[in-house]
Amino acid sequence: MAWVGVLATLLTAGGAALTADRLRAPGGPLVWALVAVAALHLTMSSLDPLPPEFRTAAQIGVGTLLGVEFDRNALRALRAYIWPLTALMGTLLLLVTGGTVLLATLTPLDDQTALLVAAPAGAGDMSAAALAFGLDAGLVAGLQLVRQLLVFVVVPIGFRGFFGNN
Repeated sequence: MAWVGVLATLLTAGGAALTADRLRAPGGPLVWALVAVAALHLTMSSLDPLPPEFRTAAQIGVGTLLGVEFDRNALRALRAYIWPLTALMGTLLLLVTGGTVLLATLTPLDDQTALLVAAPAGAGDMSAAALAFGLDAGLVAGLQLVRQLLVFVVVPIGFRGFFGNN
């Protein structure tokens, strides 16, 4: 029954997010919700994957919430940040390219898998791309999770230590 898996996933993610928010856990509610749902699906082999319709509905809901908050003031603020954002995107492109080259050179990963692991996207999207290209989707998903945990947990702790609590 797919709805049991959806319900279990929603309850686990919601509980982990609320707990992380209350405890002010490093990485915030999103990271802990991701970790809790990953643990749930790794330990409960009887759970079916989430149906594609549910994922599509969730993406539409998130897009709607973001779209509702986007107004003229947000557009003005975006105009003020266009050059820093351009520099940030250029830096991100260089980091992904460098990370891909390093992973392909220093590890047994092939070039395509290294690119999917280094790409700043979700584990689900990169795993789907890996499946489409005939690559090891499980490996890509696992290494994407490690990358996300490093970005969402380790980096904020490093910034807090470097810049203080402000």
